[in-house]
Amino acid sequence: MGIQNKGSLKVVILQHTFGNPGRFEQLLAACNKIDAKIIEDCAHALNCTWKNQKLGKWGEGAVGQGGMLTVNSSSLLEKVDRQIERFAAPASQKSEFILSSLRRAYHPFSQSRLDCYLGYNYSRLRSMLHFRGKSFLKNGFPSCTGYPRLMGEMTAKAKLKQIESWPKLRQIRLQNTAMIEDAFSNAGISLWPVEPQAKITMMRYPLRVYKKWEIVHRAGIRGLDIAGWYVSPVHPLSDKDLAKVDYRRGCCPRAEGTIERLVHLPTGPSLNKHKLDAMINVITSIH
Repeated sequence: MGIQNKGSLKVVILQHTFGNPGRFEQLLAACNKIDAKIIEDCAHALNCTWKNQKLGKWGEGAVGQGGMLTVNSSSLLEKVDRQIERFAAPASQKSEFILSSLRRAYHPFSQSRLDCYLGYNYSRLRSMLHFRGKSFLKNGFPSCTGYPRLMGEMTAKAKLKQIESWPKLRQIRLQNTAMIEDAFSNAGISLWPVEPQAKITMMRYPLRVYKKWEIVHRAGIRGLDIAGWYVSPVHPLSDKDLAKVDYRRGCCPRAEGTIERLVHLPTGPSLNKHKLDAMINVITSIH
């Protein structure tokens, strides 16, 4: 962080992408130097720690996937509760039914390569402007009208069920990460750096490459889950929404340079040795 003056930033959101806090010590020191409050983005960082303290406990609070929000002080909790009561709309039975139906419909696809084919072709059609879909939420920003929703009972039950299965899933992710790193080492592919103070469970395994979209394209044709879905430092915002958050290309050169080269592999149950070997073949044949 190059900002030196106190008060130049009020709040800094530290995103633990794929569960990795990165150079966390330097980031914490930089925020402290300018008296900036810290909010951690822990959407990918369930049960990950830094110096044996869980991520999400280092700042004022944390946000996560699916609308999760935690706070680390009772006074802030009261303020947050008041804002939720003021702005968040209750979940409707219709939205709950749709979400439940989508989860049930998607499950069979996620057990095979078909979800990779569908996702790849959908992205291709969108990029060719054959049709426009709602793959990302569009935010109007003024008071976020229409965006915040309270979690419904059906969604809450589904999430609690996922949490119950987390120990088993965590073990699978750790084993698959070890398998990826062993295979990468044998293939001469650089491993992603992790600070020794961090104990993490990677949601995806990142890799820097020189021909990102060529690799993603070839993997998609073969139904392999090599993804590249970060396209800017403020992903998934695009088009006019970029200006609303005061982002212009060139203002974050390091992040932009990383994103231009970043692909990532799954660490979850969908990965196996056969698929991993095929992914490495795609990467090494292009990279």
